[in-house]
Amino acid sequence: MAARIDDILVLDQHISKTELGKYLRDREHPTPSDFGGIGDGVADDTAAVQACFDRAAADGKVALIPKGIWNVAAGVVLGGAARGLIMHGALRYTGAAPATVLTLGDGGATRNGEKLWTGLDVIRATQSDWSSEADIGILLRNFDASWIEVRRAQGFTIGVRTLGDGRGCEDSTLHLGRLVDNRIGLDIRCATDTAWNNAIRYLGGHFANSSGVNTASDRFGVRLSAEPGAYLNHNHHVFEGPNFELAQAGANVAIPFLNETSGSAVIARSVRMEACSPLGARHTAGATECHYDVAWASQGYAVGIDYAATATRAGNAVVTRYRAAATRHVRLLAAVPSLRSAAYRESATDTGVEGLAVVSTGTTAATTLAGVSFAGLSGLTPTASGLLLNANRGLAFVVDASQAREFALAHWLVGGADGGRLFVRCFDGAKTLLTDAEARVLASGATMTWNSAAKAWIAGAGMADASLNRRQSVRVIGAAIAFAQIGIVGFDGQIELEALRLYGLPDAAPAVLAGPTHGWGRREIPFSAAYDPPSLGAGASHQTNIAVAGAVPGDAVQVGFSIASTAVVFLGTIGASGTVTAVAWNRSGATVDLAAGTLFGQVVKPRFV
Repeated sequence: MAARIDDILVLDQHISKTELGKYLRDREHPTPSDFGGIGDGVADDTAAVQACFDRAAADGKVALIPKGIWNVAAGVVLGGAARGLIMHGALRYTGAAPATVLTLGDGGATRNGEKLWTGLDVIRATQSDWSSEADIGILLRNFDASWIEVRRAQGFTIGVRTLGDGRGCEDSTLHLGRLVDNRIGLDIRCATDTAWNNAIRYLGGHFANSSGVNTASDRFGVRLSAEPGAYLNHNHHVFEGPNFELAQAGANVAIPFLNETSGSAVIARSVRMEACSPLGARHTAGATECHYDVAWASQGYAVGIDYAATATRAGNAVVTRYRAAATRHVRLLAAVPSLRSAAYRESATDTGVEGLAVVSTGTTAATTLAGVSFAGLSGLTPTASGLLLNANRGLAFVVDASQAREFALAHWLVGGADGGRLFVRCFDGAKTLLTDAEARVLASGATMTWNSAAKAWIAGAGMADASLNRRQSVRVIGAAIAFAQIGIVGFDGQIELEALRLYGLPDAAPAVLAGPTHGWGRREIPFSAAYDPPSLGAGASHQTNIAVAGAVPGDAVQVGFSIASTAVVFLGTIGASGTVTAVAWNRSGATVDLAAGTLFGQVVKPRFV
């Protein structure tokens, strides 16, 4: 028809409006049928589809794939000069070798802007064995300000790949349909260091695998990745309501998100997980500030993040919104909002803080939690508003980390100044200190480095607003970890610390250790001892000594006795460090002989004036 109308246009200008309208529509949307394609699922339409794409690119038109199954034995490419692609039918790849079947947009430094690629449907005639990442259903390159709809990509190693090449992908919306029987449903990738892949919105998506497909292989719904040396700062990818049914079986893993980049702000909302591993994501590099909101999962509410051995940052979260409504909010685990008010005189030279262990970065031979958690040390000086900590001094919360593994530390220096470094130690169930060979520590805004002299992980940079690491998340990794110290040290020089707070992720609310039974963070030290006072004449007294660890001269002492008496008064004093002297004084005018009982008391450390 098109050829006949061409003749009419040349020889006779008198044609009907119907014929002219069809002619114009055909020219607006070139189709494979214009070039001999059939679309019957039998014929090889490779050449016809590619000719259609070439015509659309040459004329700046929107290519159209009509209903039907259009077999292609090799990959086809729609150049960036084409305005778009509308697919009502499907491309079926019949080749044997791994190939990129449908490529949309130019690579290199070309910007493919304002594109409409809709109804994209690409399937593989035979299921891929997932052995080659050259096996890709749909490749979308360098798109910007575009509207993209993927109806289906099925049977490939990678179902859909978005690729920032010589420039990037950005500011577009992808509607995702069925991404089925692929090892990686959607691969968000950069190819060069000048590329980027940022600020994309993804709506929907059914990421699924059939139960019998490549059952021994790991599979992932979405991967964020890069070629070696390429751009890694993928950021602001927002997923709305994706559904993952990845058919986990045996020893393989089936994880919705695999993040191999060091970007931030991957946000997935209202995620559904069925037949997946109990992991919302796996991180293998420095990604941070990523948030995975799980609306439902067949694995239960304990869905977490797997940090690979190569991961260098934490600060990511899975929030479950089912079966445990209380887990929707981050919890404040402990706080010392005024260090100056909580500070006390531990001894003539040492200062302690209620609720906190005092720590040191100096070389230590100690290998236990008690041995490196001090009730007080020198080098902490009260100021008008806070505590001035020497460079080798710090303060830490001690937490039960047997179940809770991720925490957030917030600190405040006097005047809002920058400074201080994150400080972490880990311990096993016997409260023995763990080394870097036995545990790992990640943070959200700094690299945590093992300091063998201090036997601690210390952040590689000071905490500052300009570095976006002033508020830090911490993750401890290791099956043996049962307890952890998490705090801040001066390290680079003195810091004047005013407040310290510790938060936990929603999945646990662990104990924070401090007080008399632990030996640190306690201003009051209770004691008791059996006592049988002798018969006391009028005005007589008797004293007994009680060993109380931590008591020093200058501490206040309160003493009481379990036998009631108005005649005998009990007093307490400290004559030597570690010893409380309790005095029973008969203030009456007659002899008193009290029965045996128990002395109860407490040593109280004085606050600073």
